[in-house]
Amino acid sequence: MNHKLNSSVEEIITVSATKKLGKIVKIRVSYNQESQLIQTIKITGDFFIHPEEVIEELEQRLCGIKLKKIDLENEIELILKDSKIFGFDIVSLVEMILKACEDKK
Repeated sequence: MNHKLNSSVEEIITVSATKKLGKIVKIRVSYNQESQLIQTIKITGDFFIHPEEVIEELEQRLCGIKLKKIDLENEIELILKDSKIFGFDIVSLVEMILKACEDKK
């Protein structure tokens, strides 16, 4: 018997990357391959963000965001607008997320 996989099943891809963006930044992203929406993201490293709880808010609010440069930049800028960041900048973080996901395609 020949079984065909249901093409409507959405595949979730998980990628990790580590890069020195002034400081070490590590990301782990799970995203839907078809819709290109972030499912989960974890950002760690030896960088500093003040206030510290903003990193958790960032990770939560990036869930559901499309893996497109402008969408990521706009959301991250909005979340971090009143924060101080030491060790990376928004453009570098967005490029790192996109590159990690691109490498998996």
